[in-house]
Amino acid sequence: MNPWVSISIPIISGVIIGIISFFMKRSVFLQIDELKQIVKEVKDKSVARHDYDFAICECRDDIKKIRQDYTPRSVHTKDIDECKGDIKRITEDYITKEDFFREQAKTDRKLDRIMDILLEMKGGEKRG
Repeated sequence: MNPWVSISIPIISGVIIGIISFFMKRSVFLQIDELKQIVKEVKDKSVARHDYDFAICECRDDIKKIRQDYTPRSVHTKDIDECKGDIKRITEDYITKEDFFREQAKTDRKLDRIMDILLEMKGGEKRG
């Protein structure tokens, strides 16, 4: 056997083992880094069990309160219909602000005319 072959086989096998271990080490450490990142994300996005239980209890209490205070839609519809009826009745029974001022002006003119007539009867002059 050639002496170079006997020397080269351990060297070549050492190099091959070195290359294989380098790539295995690299892939293993990359996987470890990825797993660390995943664990970090899980920790960031997770909630402690105590906090979760407390939040659930608060939600349940809120739901119970809502169920106690809940008013069905039919009751609201009835109330809205009553309000619409009240508004319709008010618009029929009451006058607007502008109508009130117009009627008040008419009353003022009539009172002014009466005052003028009374002053003429008393012998005075007409007002301005």
